[in-house]
Amino acid sequence: MKKRFKTLVKLAIWTSIAMYLVNKFVESSATIHHLLKSNDGNFYNWKHGDIFYTVSGTGSPVVLIHDLNPTSSQYEWNSIIKFLSSTHTVYAIDLLGCGRSDKPGISYVNYLFVQLLHDFIEDIIGQKTDVIATGKSSSFVIMTAKLYPDIIDKITMINPESFTKEIILPDWKSKAAKAILDCPLLGVSLYYILTSNEQIEYNFCEKYFYNPFHFSSKTIQTYYESAHTQRGNGRHLLASIVGNYVNFDIKNSFSSIENDIHIIFGKELSNADKIAESYKKCNSSVTCSLVEKTKMLPQLEAPDKFLSYL
Repeated sequence: MKKRFKTLVKLAIWTSIAMYLVNKFVESSATIHHLLKSNDGNFYNWKHGDIFYTVSGTGSPVVLIHDLNPTSSQYEWNSIIKFLSSTHTVYAIDLLGCGRSDKPGISYVNYLFVQLLHDFIEDIIGQKTDVIATGKSSSFVIMTAKLYPDIIDKITMINPESFTKEIILPDWKSKAAKAILDCPLLGVSLYYILTSNEQIEYNFCEKYFYNPFHFSSKTIQTYYESAHTQRGNGRHLLASIVGNYVNFDIKNSFSSIENDIHIIFGKELSNADKIAESYKKCNSSVTCSLVEKTKMLPQLEAPDKFLSYL
């Protein structure tokens, strides 16, 4: 019995060492190209961590907010920033837990990002601004507009999640998944599997782009690098997403806000028509557009088409 126990202990130790070395190799190889440079922007010293952002152009302000995912960053807007900068002062940020921003080991909830957006507009922009947001990030933009109506003007949402998906709350399964991802060694290893080059490429082929030939190897590598900065700490944001901690029922708030709201959907995205109808039914003043032959990221896949609807 003692011999078996010693064998198990040795096996556990060597397995842990192997996982640690593999994790270190993944970390170093993922960021070797330095595609996400921090010297071309600024850092907002927020109370929960430093937030990376860039400013370009002149005119009325607009904030660009990428999808809430540790693989995402302001790179999502690269194809349209130059155009928007011709008539606007464009602020593009990396959300907390993403890209070049800090990735603290905390539980991420919807209101955390409401606070971030409010404080960023108040402290950095200093005036009422338009906001363009993708996917899950749209939910906290709506809540910010509801709680602080004097700081947000026009809202453009790109492929927001359905109301039914936003109301899913944490249960024991999602809490267990979050706890595993938050673990220092096992969680990092699992996180690196979920954000591998292969998985990101699969997401672009099946979820993000309609035409898999439209994305470049640089795009995949940039998303890969975004997920792997700061030694895998992006897993804490992913853990909160998987654990349903960032979900929030926005339906009542969405129905009552008076902002000018435009929603852009990738036409080929699953259930885009139904989701569009549910948003229009909830708030009759909403306008919706469908960008043909695009899915989750029309601004990156077909920027010219996207801009024609913006």
